Amino acid sequence: MSQNKQPKVAKVVNTYMVVLNVGSEDGVDIGDDYILYRVGEDILDPDTGESLGAYEQILGRGTVTHAQDRICTLESSEVKDSGRKVVRKFSRNSHSALWAIGSALAMPSEEVIEEPEKTLRPFSDAEVGDFAKRV
Repeated sequence: MSQNKQPKVAKVVNTYMVVLNVGSEDGVDIGDDYILYRVGEDILDPDTGESLGAYEQILGRGTVTHAQDRICTLESSEVKDSGRKVVRKFSRNSHSALWAIGSALAMPSEEVIEEPEKTLRPFSDAEVGDFAKRV
């Protein structure tokens, strides 16, 4: 990638996909990972008042899924879990004394644990001009 070219968002396709202003001519390959970020306020050292640099607000992480000569498509690659679900089942045999005791003590006769669903996390309000950095 050209040392002078700062990767930036050139187009927001949707909340999960953006187009960057860099492509294969800049050394971008399919599968490259990037973070999207927005430059925020300057942070000052509380003791000296010296500038520590600008805060980089992370908007998300993505992977290049398509590369053209001068642009590439970056799709969100961050995954979030929807949580784990536990289902407890009891035998419905009302004649069983064991079932009655188990019900009273809230002891399941069977427990099913469902794995969390994995869903993509969208970029956080990406806009044209936001920065990208290869990671």
